[in-house]
Amino acid sequence: MRRPERPSQRAERQLRDLVASMPPGAQLPTVRALAASLGSSGETVRRALRVLEAEGLVTIVPRWGVFVSDGTAPRS
Repeated sequence: MRRPERPSQRAERQLRDLVASMPPGAQLPTVRALAASLGSSGETVRRALRVLEAEGLVTIVPRWGVFVSDGTAPRS
């Protein structure tokens, strides 16, 4: 039997899909807007965004926002 997906895993999957549909350099919506559209808490969205940043998919710029990486960032 398969374990249910954790909220943070679901948010990561949904955010990966969103990022894949956006051009490099594009700014993602605010954490609050993402949380509302994904049906998750802001903390869950922030946690998922940190995972995507560690993978090199997005760049988080404090006080500016989250941007789709251009693909040149090293991946962990």
